[in-house]
Amino acid sequence: MAKTKDAFIVRDFKDAGTEQEFTAGKIEQIDAGSFANYEVAGLVRAPTADDRKGSSTTPAPTPAA
Repeated sequence: MAKTKDAFIVRDFKDAGTEQEFTAGKIEQIDAGSFANYEVAGLVRAPTADDRKGSSTTPAPTPAA
């Protein structure tokens, strides 16, 4: 099972490989590897307490059985 990490989305973007879209200002759970890549690109960061107060959190997708 892949580990997930909460990510504050810094700006709107679409992952070209997965076609998954992300909306700025939201907190989403993404896998740790993607988080690292997106963070280096300046697309996400670890959420602060203030981010958590003002954002909706999207749960991680449930893996298919």
